[in-house]
Amino acid sequence: MTTIQETDSSRFSNIIVNISTVVGALLGVLYILVLLAAFNVLNLQLITDNFSAFVGLAIFGFAMCVSVFPIRANFQKDFKWQSILTILAIILGTLAVVEVILVILADLGIMAGIPGITTYPNAFIILSVIVFAKWISATVHIFVKI
Repeated sequence: MTTIQETDSSRFSNIIVNISTVVGALLGVLYILVLLAAFNVLNLQLITDNFSAFVGLAIFGFAMCVSVFPIRANFQKDFKWQSILTILAIILGTLAVVEVILVILADLGIMAGIPGITTYPNAFIILSVIVFAKWISATVHIFVKI
């Protein structure tokens, strides 16, 4: 029977991956606070209008996702780039970027708004669904080796 000894570097990698998961969850809490402010349920001083709320959601949403996948890919040798969860996260991230670009272009008047996609209550919901699905996919990917 062969036993595999855990090295200091692998323990360090596991600590970093677990810390990144906690950081992602904390950013998720901040995301929820900004989302509540966007729907006027909570009063945050930095959220003064729909545009600032949307930008805050985009920043915290991307930070949530970035805190999990790239860190895990960098520190764990068994990371699988061709996993269905990784591919799903890449597609969802691309959709989030497209949503942010469309909303910003419509808000600045550079492009005509797309009804149902670039209007603010819908844009908040669309971006939130994409971000949370991507974050859940990344978090599941940490614990389930697919």
